[in-house]
Amino acid sequence: MLKPNHKSKLTALVVLSLILSFASYQLVTSYVAEKASQEVAEQREIELGILVSQRDILVGEIINSDTLVVRNFPQSLVQDNWLRPEDAPSIIGLASSRFIDRGEPLTANAIEPYRTPRFSSNLKPGFYGVTSLVSVQQLHNGLVKIGDHVTLRGSDFQDSSKPLVLVNIPVIAMDNFDNEAQLDISPSHYLPSTMTFEFTPVQAEIFEVMKLQNFGVWLQRPGSEYVVSTPPVPVKIHRFFANEVSTDAIY
Repeated sequence: MLKPNHKSKLTALVVLSLILSFASYQLVTSYVAEKASQEVAEQREIELGILVSQRDILVGEIINSDTLVVRNFPQSLVQDNWLRPEDAPSIIGLASSRFIDRGEPLTANAIEPYRTPRFSSNLKPGFYGVTSLVSVQQLHNGLVKIGDHVTLRGSDFQDSSKPLVLVNIPVIAMDNFDNEAQLDISPSHYLPSTMTFEFTPVQAEIFEVMKLQNFGVWLQRPGSEYVVSTPPVPVKIHRFFANEVSTDAIY
């Protein structure tokens, strides 16, 4: 029969053995987890940060910081022309040269210097913009607005009896403004001194003749198509005297 002090020693040995076993288990578990993490890290491919579009970007839209976001891609998928985060300062303020989808990696060939839109780009292909000085009457005292259509009526300086008429002519600018909102912020007493019309080549030639003399500007109703009205040609009536009827009259 074990004595009390022997029983206490045995109990202490058992407890110590359990503690050592648990500690060994923890060490083994930590070692296995660490080795597994190392193997996963070794197998995981290196990722690189790439600049992508945060939303759809339209053609000609200016690139800014709100347009860009950085996303990581596996190194094997990254193409040489994809832009990196360090490229961001050099492309902010430039414009897109094509439509860019949301999340698409940005490339150098999708970005170009921003070009200020030219007024001439608003003209229809093959059309001309022709500007003329205008009076208060021709402006209808300010009632004619950019975007209105007008009928221009004048005459040939070589033949004043021959009317020159151009219908459905769009007003595309006044002075150096091509947007009515720009005129709205001008002083209320301001009236433009020039008006720019959009013409076909034939209409432009006619208007150049018309400008040599005063011409009228008739304001048209929006959405209505007007046609040139040709005045009737006067009929000449010849009167014959009684003694000329038998010799000159032809029936």
